[in-house]
Amino acid sequence: MKRYPLPSRLRRILKLLEKAEPLPDQTDVCWSGPFFISRRGKWHPSHFALYNGTLYCRLFIPPVSYGASWKLGSNDMEFERVFSGGDYGNDANLWKWALPQVERRLKSAVDNFSRYNRHVERHLPLSCRSGKIMRRLTWPKNIKSAIPARLIRALENVLRETKDRPLLRKMTLAQYLDTAAVAYDAAFKELRSFSPCEKYRKKADGRDGGMLNLPLHDGKAFSRWFRLQKWAGCHPWEIVFGHPHGIMISPRYHEESDRWSYRMWVDALGWYAPAARMAIALGRCWIPFELQDEKNVLDALKGIDEVDVGPALYMTHYDDLKEQRPDALSDIRWDPIALLIPITPAQRERIAWAARPNGR
Repeated sequence: MKRYPLPSRLRRILKLLEKAEPLPDQTDVCWSGPFFISRRGKWHPSHFALYNGTLYCRLFIPPVSYGASWKLGSNDMEFERVFSGGDYGNDANLWKWALPQVERRLKSAVDNFSRYNRHVERHLPLSCRSGKIMRRLTWPKNIKSAIPARLIRALENVLRETKDRPLLRKMTLAQYLDTAAVAYDAAFKELRSFSPCEKYRKKADGRDGGMLNLPLHDGKAFSRWFRLQKWAGCHPWEIVFGHPHGIMISPRYHEESDRWSYRMWVDALGWYAPAARMAIALGRCWIPFELQDEKNVLDALKGIDEVDVGPALYMTHYDDLKEQRPDALSDIRWDPIALLIPITPAQRERIAWAARPNGR
């Protein structure tokens, strides 16, 4: 008789999961499963979700989230394609290694939930936990803000004053490029000798949606192109390319007054400081604009917002913080550790329903 080791193990794991309480406040039936330990000090959380007769499994092994699924009753396990680099391939070999550990620890939890939870709380390495800390506590001690304090004060003044600036009577391509040029000159000294259009071509996303084909000084042509959103799906306003987006300056049409202004926003954290210099320059040129999420930008520049601590790719890693700012370790606000507890009667019916294909 042919044996199917992974589905057989998943059947046993599901039976054990059915004895544990699903996560609260979740639409689907989900569990934070036991940790998979790839090597000493490297604990990786597992996660399971039961939906429409399929058990979805996930392992978080930074920087990759590995996913797989098993249709209840089948003899196959499907593996998600992994698009980013990691230490392992998402295939049967990984899951044959991880699932025995998960099953063993899950059985230990079901046998004695309190003992299992105490063990996890006692031994889970801090480098594998997640939490939050004030951003400035992750910087070197001698750095108080991302930009000089005088520039932060200037930015705050500009953002306060620009709200009362008179709006523009019209908008043309030339006006837009001139405005972008003011911003470019504030952040990129090497561009100052170029024309506004050349500056834009060197730094912008490049997908201008036909904007650069408009007549330079024809307000009606610009307005028609803008209001018909012929640029939809393109990035004409991303004046500085970034990932996922950089710095954007977009015209804003005010229907009630038939006037124009600008909306500025910055997406990638690495562009916050240049964007601040751009905003100050726009304000000093009496250009009417608003900065989206200005409080979040200011808080990040001051370092008074919170950042994530944890093992994931874009988090502040505990070991790095321990080396660079050991004085700040006590300021981490740790997230609660996901514990396993016995299932309550109210949840049994939810699990039974989720195990049915298509909810039947």
